[in-house]
Amino acid sequence: MTVGSGETALAKRLWPVGGGEVGAILRSWRGTETALGLPAEWPERLKSALQIVLASPTPMVLFWGETGILLYNDAYAVIAGAKHPRILGQGLYQAWPEVRELHQKVMHTVFGGGEPLSYRDLSLVLHRNGAAEDVWLNVDYSPVCDDDGMVLAVLAVVIETTTLVGALRERTAAERALRQREQELAQVQKIGKVGGLEVDLREGFQNKRSPEYLMIHGLPPEAVNESHEDWVRRVHPHDRAMVESHFRATVVGAACDYQIEYRIIRPSDGAVRWISAIAQIERDESGKALRLVGAHLDITERKEAEAHLRLLMQELAHRVKNTLAMIQAIASQTLRGATSLEAANEGFSSRLAALSRAHDLLIAGHAANARMVDVANSVVGIQGDPARFEIGGPEVVLGPKPALALTLMLHELATNAVKYGSFSNQRGTVALSWRVDDIEGSPQFRLRWQESGGPPVVAPSRRGFGSRLIERSFPAEARAESAYLPTGLVFTLDAPLEALTGGHGENGDLG
Repeated sequence: MTVGSGETALAKRLWPVGGGEVGAILRSWRGTETALGLPAEWPERLKSALQIVLASPTPMVLFWGETGILLYNDAYAVIAGAKHPRILGQGLYQAWPEVRELHQKVMHTVFGGGEPLSYRDLSLVLHRNGAAEDVWLNVDYSPVCDDDGMVLAVLAVVIETTTLVGALRERTAAERALRQREQELAQVQKIGKVGGLEVDLREGFQNKRSPEYLMIHGLPPEAVNESHEDWVRRVHPHDRAMVESHFRATVVGAACDYQIEYRIIRPSDGAVRWISAIAQIERDESGKALRLVGAHLDITERKEAEAHLRLLMQELAHRVKNTLAMIQAIASQTLRGATSLEAANEGFSSRLAALSRAHDLLIAGHAANARMVDVANSVVGIQGDPARFEIGGPEVVLGPKPALALTLMLHELATNAVKYGSFSNQRGTVALSWRVDDIEGSPQFRLRWQESGGPPVVAPSRRGFGSRLIERSFPAEARAESAYLPTGLVFTLDAPLEALTGGHGENGDLG
């Protein structure tokens, strides 16, 4: 062997130069591994291109010739996974059968047509480690040509983005979930009338309002960063000094909790609304206020309910007092006119029963009132036979005290009819009617109780419970008359309608 031939043999054993693990594998080949023969004897264009690929830290692979013989570097070997080194030197379709359709397009476009292809975050399912695996790649395919422009191979620069895509998808899913939670929270805030707010306290008062806050306060969207002075002006004048002094005192103090209830005048419609403000104040190590984060709740309905409850309690106390006075009057007047203890007991018990029925009517009515037709029907139970009553009249709603008085008065008439009048036999009847007439521009309530079919009646020798009840329970303008006709008693009551329907005005107490 000559010196020249020795150097040539040594050069063949040393090619390719470097190339890491893949370079070492190629240097160990004996020429039977591919149809290209011994690597040192490969075409110079292939050797020069592959030498660049082997030296690159970026994953690269050559698809050489029409069959796309795979020749790549160590960085690409990582992407190939467990398929390396088996696929080194294999044809493209044999090495990656799971993505045959993609590679057919690549070979047709780049190798056959000389046009480059580029993909970003290309989604593939590869079997590089013995199982199907979702993989994302950035791939740039370029033709490798000879001096005449004939395409010899395809060079692929491959960057795996699976981790980045996974992280991006997780971030996107997290952001989507966050947006969903924010939408749900906003919906809850809207339903619950809760508005969020944030105040930067480091330099004055820098406000940030949520859409729900703006809705509660009747503010336009551009008021999201309204000034402290705008907020103060919105507070009701009667609450303003108290609210602002409390706010400033809390900020300069040491407390971390802020809570207050006050009224505002809503700019959008001028409505007065009650606001409950609840917040936390963040402070630095020295105690200086940095930020206030909190919520505003519209508690107008609650405040109105509390006010209504207080009114009901006052009304209840007043009514209990009047009821006790009425019971005292009933007892006094019953005992005063009774002829015996048994008669007093019977009269007192029946009148208390009528009073109880009257209260039942008021409890069942709206706003402590009672319908006249219900008051009239309540006396039917005293006689027990609805067929012996004829009841009728327009819709009239009585106030609490007139309803009580009319119930007791009708009860007294029905009781007397059972004892002495038309209900004392088996065929007598009572016609109870009422109407409202216009007398000189003022509505006048007129009630008529007419008995018939009973025994002859005579006028009593003294004024009874009903007469005294009318005097004490109805206004002075009320007129009551009892006519003891041969056919039966006729009782009439005339009173201003307003005095009977006003409801809560007192016109004297029974005594």
